[in-house]
Amino acid sequence: MPSSILQKFRNIGRLTHIVNILARYGFKREIQRTELGDLIQPVAGENSLNDNINNASHSIAKRLALAFEELGPTFVKLAQILSAREDLLPKNYIDEFKRLHDRVKPIPKEIVEKCLTDEFSEEMLSEIEHFDYLPIGSASIGQVHRATLKDGRNVVFKIQRPDINLVISNDIAILMTIASLLETAMPELRLLRPTIIIEELRRSLLNELDYLREASNTERMRVFFKDHKDIEIPQIFYKYCTSKILCMSEIKGTKLTGKLEIKNTKALARIGVEAFLDMTFKLGVFHGDLHPGNFILMDNGKLAILDFGLTVRLKRDIRNTMAFMFYSLSKQDIETCARLFIDLTESDDYTSSDHLETEITEILDNIITLPAHEIHLGKVLMRIAKIAASKGAPMERDLILFFRALIVLENFGRSMNAKFQILEFSTEYAEKNSLFHFDKKWFERNIGLAMHDSGAFIKDLPITLRVLAKKLQSGSLAFQFKSEDIIYLTREIDRASNRLSLAILIGSIVLGSSIATYGKQGRLYDSLATFGLVGFGIAVVLGLWLILGIIRSGRFK
Repeated sequence: MPSSILQKFRNIGRLTHIVNILARYGFKREIQRTELGDLIQPVAGENSLNDNINNASHSIAKRLALAFEELGPTFVKLAQILSAREDLLPKNYIDEFKRLHDRVKPIPKEIVEKCLTDEFSEEMLSEIEHFDYLPIGSASIGQVHRATLKDGRNVVFKIQRPDINLVISNDIAILMTIASLLETAMPELRLLRPTIIIEELRRSLLNELDYLREASNTERMRVFFKDHKDIEIPQIFYKYCTSKILCMSEIKGTKLTGKLEIKNTKALARIGVEAFLDMTFKLGVFHGDLHPGNFILMDNGKLAILDFGLTVRLKRDIRNTMAFMFYSLSKQDIETCARLFIDLTESDDYTSSDHLETEITEILDNIITLPAHEIHLGKVLMRIAKIAASKGAPMERDLILFFRALIVLENFGRSMNAKFQILEFSTEYAEKNSLFHFDKKWFERNIGLAMHDSGAFIKDLPITLRVLAKKLQSGSLAFQFKSEDIIYLTREIDRASNRLSLAILIGSIVLGSSIATYGKQGRLYDSLATFGLVGFGIAVVLGLWLILGIIRSGRFK
């Protein structure tokens, strides 16, 4: 094995173990295509699996999931992250990874006691009246215990496994190297972007290993929903929180994982979905690991939301684009919806974007003809994201998590109310909460989309110019000119720049005048309408001037 790779690892034994486990589950040939092939021990690549694993009935996806499960917490977490990437992986892989669970033994009582004494002072320990050492939940990162404080409050403690941080750090370093080698040796995997996925895994695990971050996320949500009459978020007791221990109030009730024997399930569906939309579009943060087990119906009728170890922040412009896209889809404006979806991808290839826009439009054309109850918004968005990724225009992981959360929410809503439509609900929500800041009838297609495109152009222009300047300074951007063409080219660029500036100015005047002219009624708005009409007049004059200039130049075809 090359020394350059050996030098990256303090624990070459762990790397060898990982390689041989993968080989034992039938991935010997793939490993041998990389520089790690020399680490395969003879017995590992042969028929070393027992018959119930090493047979044709076990798919590649099943064998990979079993290997990840055997390799421990880092790989289990990797599988969980991959299970959210329905835009990148086939359904059989997603299904296998979703079924994957941690196979861990509970932390022994003496180690839990040591963790408590290491993290807490004697005074703090004396304030715990009772601690139940039998965990109510155990996973690869940590486990949860019930306890009672001396003041009578019932709480739960989340205890992190000892040395798990070091184990995960070593595994992440190994996985990053394996991902890099796979991208080099197997070009067909580059579309999956293995190194980027491992970087996502690293960030996710770093956040999950810091219980103070989870405490902060939970407290932010609690403050946000503090006046909500139907939503409950656990209270964090910061005095008993460290990076390795989390303490919060115990939530008692019924998990929404099975059939509920309550009457008003329709109202419960609206409460849960509206809470998710509130945190997403008002707070700008949403629950990144949403599933029915994180909802609890309390005895007092409130809906409790748990487990904020993974929260995702969506930038304001993305939230606005999503809201506008939902609205456009609800109005069957598929062309606008397709263009907005393209804006959410990470593609800079305008030719590919045009082809992708056509494909998205065809998909939406087929969908909008379906009855409302057959349209599953989250699945539609995930399907489009998968097509976009296959065309080299992937989406950010955060958006994929948002689409996945929509799928969970839609299933949650329909389990409570068979007629629940998340598209209709989210559009009503956007209108009720003024997520659209323009008159719907006139702005919804023409001015609304122009505002969106112009805003995106103006927002990105400084960044584009800065990148261009850096490339010019570094010498990485070069042009070849004939000397006799330089003066002509300079003149043409100057003329084009002037026309572009004038066009942007005219567009801005039109937008401003439109808003003023079509504003709400009232004395102030009547005055603004007058200015708006004047603005239209100025825009017409400037527009005619610009058109005449183009015609006179002979380049109007």
